[in-house]
Amino acid sequence: MNRLFARIILISVVLFFFSPLNGMGAEKFNPDKIAHTLAPLEAAVIKSQDGRYLLNMGTDNHIKKGDLWTLYTSGEQIIDPGTGKKLGALPVILAVCNVIRVDKSFSEITIKCLKEPCDIQSGLTTHRFRDIKTTFQDVTGSSFHLYELIRARLPELDWQAYQSIENTPRPIPPPDEIIIVADKKSLTIWSGGEIAAAYEKSPSIIPDSRAATSLSELPVTEKKKNIPGLSNNIPGLSTTLEIKNISTVTGIDHPVISMGIMTPIDSTTPYFIYLYNRTVDARAMDGTKKFQYDYKGFGDVINMSMGPNGRIALNTYVQSEGMRSRVLQFSSSGFAVLTKDISHFLEFSGTGKKEMARSLIGQDFDAESYFGPVAFHLDADSDGTIKRHDTIKIPAGFRLPGAFFADLNGNGTPETAFYNAGGKLVVYEANKEKWESGAPFGPSNAILIEDMIDETNAPTDLRLWPQPVLFQFDNLVFAVIPANDSEFWRTVSGNSQNGGLGILCPHNGTYTFRLLNTRFQGPVQSVCLYDQLLYIAVVEGNTYTGKGITHVLSLPIADLKERLK
Repeated sequence: MNRLFARIILISVVLFFFSPLNGMGAEKFNPDKIAHTLAPLEAAVIKSQDGRYLLNMGTDNHIKKGDLWTLYTSGEQIIDPGTGKKLGALPVILAVCNVIRVDKSFSEITIKCLKEPCDIQSGLTTHRFRDIKTTFQDVTGSSFHLYELIRARLPELDWQAYQSIENTPRPIPPPDEIIIVADKKSLTIWSGGEIAAAYEKSPSIIPDSRAATSLSELPVTEKKKNIPGLSNNIPGLSTTLEIKNISTVTGIDHPVISMGIMTPIDSTTPYFIYLYNRTVDARAMDGTKKFQYDYKGFGDVINMSMGPNGRIALNTYVQSEGMRSRVLQFSSSGFAVLTKDISHFLEFSGTGKKEMARSLIGQDFDAESYFGPVAFHLDADSDGTIKRHDTIKIPAGFRLPGAFFADLNGNGTPETAFYNAGGKLVVYEANKEKWESGAPFGPSNAILIEDMIDETNAPTDLRLWPQPVLFQFDNLVFAVIPANDSEFWRTVSGNSQNGGLGILCPHNGTYTFRLLNTRFQGPVQSVCLYDQLLYIAVVEGNTYTGKGITHVLSLPIADLKERLK
């Protein structure tokens, strides 16, 4: 009897360790886990002295053997036949890269050229899991709905026709494609000839409701008696704020990087101002007039910031040179350049001082740390000169993109809020940290920048967060913060996959962050306040390809204040 029992135990152990679906080798399946496994990412190619090719990312960035990456080259110029305007170039796949070895900080790749000539040099950007040929193979013929769910979450892939392979031998996974195999109990992802993940199929597969919430489907929660900004919760914890009165205002037929509303000098007509590629567009809210400013210089226009008197700070980064920003002025006759070639990152930001409210702030751009340790007030004169005023006391690690200065809690000492190197929002008062968000926020835009001191170093990320909207309520200042998902933010365009809004609320010397219950199918690129309405720009698409749309929504500030009571 003991011998029989021992055999049963031995057989059970063997079956456990060698079964492809044991608890150590497979997780319960959810379509969102597929999106995580095949999440897009950007990296830079490094060509070693012996001719091998590497990426500047490794296991620290969750790179795995078999990850597939795409290199692009610019194709033919697209020209509008009506206006003759150059709309951009259609990217063409140059090569597909396969990770064959992974180290902590770098990975080795092989390169399969699809278009000649294929001269791959250091510094080229490559994109993981974008335009990679992907096939879904259904072994049982009963997983078509599962195929639809996964395909909807991963539009960046080059999806092939659905395949039902009942009673058909499974083909060998090719080294430059993704194969997803679904059988009765499991789902396996092959990438680059390697198993990227294996999951057990749950009895019921339910899509993530966050990304698909419509305005008519917003959850309703029980109304409670609230302390302003806290909803009777412990200060510092994130809580949900129920908002339902969001309205659609307009749509823009391409993804924008930044958006705001401005009334130009010598005019009373408000305009939507938005940045797309290297162009700033102005469109009257009543649809009567349009203006456009085309940036003709070198470099990438990475974002804009709007200030008083029709002024717009346009931040431009030039590889190997740094910031070459400029200030525009918008009037009823169009755009004019006030000054250019400013070697600082610029932002119009509230300072908590009435005389300096919405003043222009500059921060030195440093090649090693991106942003230098000094920030200061600037002023652009009508003759094109820049005047530097007083230096602003800022905490260590301060970065100007998305930062703001305001006396949130009304104690007479302005707080400094900014996004740290980890993407978390932090609040300082009198140079002491008072609060830090529990999780990082995804940026609205990002670019790769070269090391201006040592050109042999691989490019690194320059991430930009959108500016908040500040409003007063009960003698306090509240900040509306774009709360974009950070987990999947590194798409080809640098955008988050999904976004939302939150409100930073001060109370009795501390803060809480209250998320609005609405989630959008795309990142919140910008928020702005005009005529007591909060305007929200949500991008659904990809700024790299220029495909997509920007939804402009509005929400009465009065509704926010009512919910904060």
